[in-house]
Amino acid sequence: MKRTILTALAASLTLVASAGTFAQRTTTTRTTTTRTTVTTTTTTKPIYVADNRDTLEMVFVLDTTGSMGGLIEGAKQRIWGIINEVMQKPTKPRVRVGLVAYRDNGDEYVTKLLPITEDLDKAYTTLMDYRADGGGDTPENVRKALAEGIRGSGWSQSRRGLAQIVFLVGDAPPQNYAQEPDVLVTTAEAVRKNMIVNTIQCGNLSGTKEIWQTIALRGEGKYFAIAQDGGVQAISTPYDTKLAELAAKVGKTYVSYGSKSKRDALAARQLATEDRITAGASAPAQAERATNKAVNSFQYDGDLVQDVENEIVKLKDVQAEDLPEDLQKFSPAEREKAVASRIAERKKIRAEILVLSKQRDEFIAAERKKLGHSNGFDTAVAAALKEQLLKKGIR
Repeated sequence: MKRTILTALAASLTLVASAGTFAQRTTTTRTTTTRTTVTTTTTTKPIYVADNRDTLEMVFVLDTTGSMGGLIEGAKQRIWGIINEVMQKPTKPRVRVGLVAYRDNGDEYVTKLLPITEDLDKAYTTLMDYRADGGGDTPENVRKALAEGIRGSGWSQSRRGLAQIVFLVGDAPPQNYAQEPDVLVTTAEAVRKNMIVNTIQCGNLSGTKEIWQTIALRGEGKYFAIAQDGGVQAISTPYDTKLAELAAKVGKTYVSYGSKSKRDALAARQLATEDRITAGASAPAQAERATNKAVNSFQYDGDLVQDVENEIVKLKDVQAEDLPEDLQKFSPAEREKAVASRIAERKKIRAEILVLSKQRDEFIAAERKKLGHSNGFDTAVAAALKEQLLKKGIR
């Protein structure tokens, strides 16, 4: 028998939304080419499961020109840790992330947009694809990048308990392209929508500090100056390998539901994501991703285990043809038992992750005490979030 993505009950474990039972995602891609710029924008319309939980939506607008290699690598190292700090607050906020990578006219691309998503693995693998290249003439197309971050990221409607925060990160001032909106006009628009705009300057290039400070002031946010290389302290620990293994085990408890074509397509995507992160992410990043698997209630789209555990769907209400083939062969009672077993297994893995994560945190705290205070990308973002989430009533 041909090997499937998962065997036995795990054979069809994958991610897919049930037709008529679970929200579906649609994606379109638009590519525009001119003589001087190539802009690729992927627009995804996410549909979130509603609840009353506090929520953070944050968009990173990142300069990806040649001088930004250190910052980009640092962001890959610490983005999971930044998210985990938010999710482990007393109110257990949900977190959604969007990305805008930008360069300048004449480069390989001007902007690349990942709209806000709760699929944090998707956000992370998108970040993994970023490489520092291009630029060279100092000012960059910050105008277009910030406008896409504010206008094109798919923000939710403003409400109580929702914080919407932008981080503009770069080392060069904006080009004054007349066809793009002025950064201060865009910033004012963000504030009218109840967003906060922060700026993080890498290095000390002349002309950047003044406009970065002004954007942060007008955006009711904070300005940070950090080292050109991002200043991130990524500390390896004796717990990283085991935590990465546990994150992979969580993935193996995944059970998709929905039409067969969607199950097959998204099964391949899920497997590719796991393989990509396992092969390409650093050990500290994989360890922090494992922590996220333990604290995040909404990790996957179309995961039957997650949706039953979160009481989004009742297993008895799912049509048999929308279940994986193995579960289709079971009686209703056997299906309930099989899914309950997966939930129990996932809870056990989460508990083990949390124990190791606490030990890892203690190890890192001791190491950082030896190294001294870090003034890097991750500490800047964490400081801004701590203050601004409180401002939005999220504790």
